[in-house]
Amino acid sequence: MRLFCLKKSIFFYIFVAIPLLFALPASVTYSQDIRNRDILILHSFHKGHVWNDSITEGIESILADHKIPSTNLRIHYEYMDIERTNDPGHTQNLYDFFKKKYIFSHFDLIIATDDPAFNFLLKYQQQLFLTTPVVFCGVNYFDEFEMFGHELFTGVVENIDILKTVNVALRLHPKTKNVLLIVDKSESSIATIKTFVQNFKHFKNVSMFKFITDLTIEEIQLKLSRLSGDTIVLYVNFTSDRSGKTFSMKESLDLIIKYCNVPIYSFWDCYLGHGIVGGMMASGSAHGKKAAEIALRILKGKYVQNIPVVKKSPNSYMFDYRQLQRFQVARDMLPENSEITNIPFSFYSAYKKLVWGVVTSIAGLALIIFVLLVNTFKRKRVEKSLKRFSNQLNILHKIDRAILEGNFSEKAARDVLRYVRNLYASFRASLFIFDFQKQTATVLAVDADKKSKLTQGAVFPIGLFNADALREGKPIWIDDLKSRKKSSVVEDLLRENGISGYVSIPLVSNEELIGSLNLSGCTALSLHSERIDIIQDVAVSLAVAIRNTQLLNEVMRHEKELERLSAKVFETQESTCRKISFELHDEIGQSLTGAIINLSAIEKVLPPDCNHKAKNLLKDTQDIIDRLSEQAHDLSLNLWPPMLRDFGLVPTLRWYLDRIREKVDIQTYFDVSNMEERPTEEIETAIYRFVQEATNNVLKHARASKLNVSLTRSQDGMISIIVEDDGDGFYMDEFVGNEKINDRLGLLSMRERIAFMGGKLNVWSHPGRGTRISADIPC
Repeated sequence: MRLFCLKKSIFFYIFVAIPLLFALPASVTYSQDIRNRDILILHSFHKGHVWNDSITEGIESILADHKIPSTNLRIHYEYMDIERTNDPGHTQNLYDFFKKKYIFSHFDLIIATDDPAFNFLLKYQQQLFLTTPVVFCGVNYFDEFEMFGHELFTGVVENIDILKTVNVALRLHPKTKNVLLIVDKSESSIATIKTFVQNFKHFKNVSMFKFITDLTIEEIQLKLSRLSGDTIVLYVNFTSDRSGKTFSMKESLDLIIKYCNVPIYSFWDCYLGHGIVGGMMASGSAHGKKAAEIALRILKGKYVQNIPVVKKSPNSYMFDYRQLQRFQVARDMLPENSEITNIPFSFYSAYKKLVWGVVTSIAGLALIIFVLLVNTFKRKRVEKSLKRFSNQLNILHKIDRAILEGNFSEKAARDVLRYVRNLYASFRASLFIFDFQKQTATVLAVDADKKSKLTQGAVFPIGLFNADALREGKPIWIDDLKSRKKSSVVEDLLRENGISGYVSIPLVSNEELIGSLNLSGCTALSLHSERIDIIQDVAVSLAVAIRNTQLLNEVMRHEKELERLSAKVFETQESTCRKISFELHDEIGQSLTGAIINLSAIEKVLPPDCNHKAKNLLKDTQDIIDRLSEQAHDLSLNLWPPMLRDFGLVPTLRWYLDRIREKVDIQTYFDVSNMEERPTEEIETAIYRFVQEATNNVLKHARASKLNVSLTRSQDGMISIIVEDDGDGFYMDEFVGNEKINDRLGLLSMRERIAFMGGKLNVWSHPGRGTRISADIPC
């Protein structure tokens, strides 16, 4: 059998699947990453059948959340419509139809629901879907013997629990004397009756059970309308009556419920919510979920033969809340873990935790509000103090930031004065800086309600400010200027502006008085201990900021003076080099040339029989003077090449590199870009000295085989000069920390020259990868 299946599969792929693949349009594309898996769901009944739809819902809920990587499940549905078709040849017609429809189709798995679909596949699976595994569910009358020879079948058996349903109905309705079973003549109903009869042995009074079988729907309705209150109904199935009328499950149940005034129980959850009380019910959704779970196991690679048939039906107690209320059945009488549907919405029941959470939150908020109310008075009492300290922190932060930046401006000083003036409600606040060498007090900043003669930059004699008292570090104040017999010029200005008193706070930095902070128009009584501490803190920060700014300005002044002196040194150095170069070339060079001429003349006048030793000494003297002349010439060029002045930077650098290549075994390269216009003589000299110093470092320390020099002028007017080699190199981190770095590389000279021209010097190096020194100079 397995060999036959394998041969048939090979035949299918060679003669059917492959030709179809090549016949597809060119526009069709297939994903290499996502594999499509096709599943056929074969239903016994029709779409809209309550039981079938419930199974479908369960299957789809599981397959929708499948976790098979890189797999796309495609579901196909077929409905056999057995319940509404009485044609004896209907099954054969379905076989013929499916055989033509699916001749070129392949399914990875089939799910069969209920007995008709299960029996159909047992009979025709090998003819229609030879190698496709089958998972069944909702099968009532399962016989293990029927599975013989069908190794690709597994599934879930449906067993209705008649005993538990009847027992729970009798327990919930203890006055019951009659149990009426509604069935029809279908195979399903007959099988249920047989099962029911087999359970009679569990009941003491079997005579209480009665069956309604061969009646019309009208006769059933009449019978049901006459039932007494000591009767319960078990609804099994009724899809056709004696007259041949057919009904759907929902239609028949609606017609029965309409005329029945006693409790109705059943065995399937698809009837729940349509008028029945409940029972131990088989769930179509549960069967569908279980079948889908088995299907996913197979699709993941589990062999069908290794998955046993689930013979225990997933049944559970289910009840309708509205019917329980109708027949006055208490919920505590229900079996444990019973499921109840149609429970009316109760906000408290649905959101019990939320309600208690809200109540707890409200109680907590009420407690918090009470605590806040109790502390409101305290909060208001300290609010002004907090605001005052906040402003103090802000102004101190502004002063500290000015200290860190080294830039305590006049605007920052006015902001501080405005804060202090508002704090003490004074008319004017001023800041004086003392110069004890010049014996002057200068107004640094003023903040006032209106203009006065006391303006920024005004200078007064320091003797007007009682500096000796301020040196002690304590504030001084005058409450009433009018009562003073002697007054200073500053006090006269205050009186002219209608100010009767003032306070002066000393500014002390490193135990040195540098100025004073003055408040005009406030009395000594307003300066209680808390506020005097604030203003003294501000005064300390002000003193540090002002002193820091003074020191920074002094440093900057010295730096500018140092730059000026450095420029003078470079200028003197170049002038000296140029003068020495000219002296070597014009004076010493010419004198040496004259000496060589005289020695040549002496050699000519010597007699032929002159001592041989004298001639050798004369020749040695000529060689020494030649070497001395060449050294003087080279030294003159190194000190100052005249061609730099006459021909410019580019020819001079090219000549300089050619001389190096002639004297030293090293390859030199010179690249020039956009240097048609000559820069100033100062820039040319700086660049030439930069290249000269960098090249000397390469020749002394680098042991390089290549030396590259590039000179470029950019569009924004910057001249970039780069000197790089392929020598030994060094670690920048280690070398920067070496105190002799400037001596070894001559970086100090190069850096100062480039900085004097307004440029920037950069050095990069790494062991084994050479060194690169670059400079950018603005034109």
